[in-house]
Amino acid sequence: MDQPTPIPPRPGTQPLVSVVIPCYAQAHFIADALESVFRQTVPAADVVVVNDGAPDTALLEQVIAPYRDRIIYVRQENRGLSAARNAGLTRTRGEFLIFLDADDRLLPNAIASGAAALESSPRCGLVWGLRHVIDASGTRMRFDAGRISDTERYIDLLRTNIVGPPVGVMWRRSTLLTVGGFAEDLRCGEDYDAYLAIAWVSEIRCHGETVADYRLHNANMSSNHLRMLAAVGEVYTRQARRIGADRAMRRALRAGWSDIHYRYVWLPLLDLLHRYTLERKAWRAALLSARLLCRYPLRFTPILLRHVPKAMRLILRLRSATDADQRPSSSGITLPSTPVISTPSNAENVGARSSVKTMRSS
Repeated sequence: MDQPTPIPPRPGTQPLVSVVIPCYAQAHFIADALESVFRQTVPAADVVVVNDGAPDTALLEQVIAPYRDRIIYVRQENRGLSAARNAGLTRTRGEFLIFLDADDRLLPNAIASGAAALESSPRCGLVWGLRHVIDASGTRMRFDAGRISDTERYIDLLRTNIVGPPVGVMWRRSTLLTVGGFAEDLRCGEDYDAYLAIAWVSEIRCHGETVADYRLHNANMSSNHLRMLAAVGEVYTRQARRIGADRAMRRALRAGWSDIHYRYVWLPLLDLLHRYTLERKAWRAALLSARLLCRYPLRFTPILLRHVPKAMRLILRLRSATDADQRPSSSGITLPSTPVISTPSNAENVGARSSVKTMRSS
């Protein structure tokens, strides 16, 4: 991958930071992303927008038209998110990099906080901050608190993706190039793969500043649970080859498999059970409960025991209501009745939802 020579910082000045924004079918969000970049307390050295063969190219080019004198616009055939990020990387000149997805946005301190953290930690290949989660309209839903420490190790990252989505990450250009950029044969999960590759050769750490808004909506790649499970599974297969027979690493890898199974299988199934219960699809809820009990007996049994009494009370009330409907009146005519039935809350079934969205579909 041919790269322009990074511009070295002058003594007493901050290093230059480049921002790359890949875009595929996110034209309706990208103005938000660009505005967040141009509101930084420390300006970006360059801003590259990569159109990865977007189906909404006409709208995208119309939206970015007011910014064309302040950005570098790259248009290519659809090759995937990794290829779009790598294409943007070749057009930047900053020593540090931010890869901002087109539907996310930076807080005004993002560049300053990330650059200060990387500059003070010369052995770190990447640093990351904390983030708010926002909905499709941009309204903040919650704060994602992360684990803050001076340094993290490869083995810690292998157990679980402690970094999260790349919106809050700042990368050291030289380290990213050392590991070959983003793996273009991965259509998703490429950011986690890059985190692991960098953690293998350098230190990584969370600087603890809140730096970004991470948007959740139906088009997020992470909402496709089976695709994410397969992608992260491929990432772990690559790590298995890297770590060899090291026992501690193997244990961490097994913990990682368990973690992604929890995120992309267990939690979505609980969500589905919750929906069936709210919609009173009793047979579907019963069948799914049996499946969960067989597959996750230790994890699901406490939930089942906690909610079976509520379910039994609901069944009895439904049966009483049915009997009342069928009871004849004194005139011999069956009178319909419409009892008001209160459904017990099943929000406890769901547990904490995963906040990982890793990347947008390209």
